[in-house]
Amino acid sequence: MSTFGKRLRKLREEKELTIREFAAKFGVGKTTISNWETDNRFPGQEKLIKIADYFDVSLDYLLCRTDRKEVIVIKDTVDGEDVEFGVDKAYYPDGLTHEQVVEILRKLKVAGIKIEL
Repeated sequence: MSTFGKRLRKLREEKELTIREFAAKFGVGKTTISNWETDNRFPGQEKLIKIADYFDVSLDYLLCRTDRKEVIVIKDTVDGEDVEFGVDKAYYPDGLTHEQVVEILRKLKVAGIKIEL
């Protein structure tokens, strides 16, 4: 099973970054990156988001909750409320229209899934 550290190292190596280069991009020391990659330490929320954005992967992928790397974050306003959720780029490469967002929320509510806007 993958761990955060193994996944992070794989992403870094796919970009052909040394630990030193990666550390410089994120304003941390080489030891910090080594600790992240060996699961001895874990980055804070802000760094996690920056890492996911840098590698263009979802937080769920980074945290090993899914093996799907790509996600699009959909932001919209429905009934005066701001909504935000992620969809897989493989299924929605161009994102979603407002009508599609409304329909998805409607179907989730009909299915009994609690939606917090």
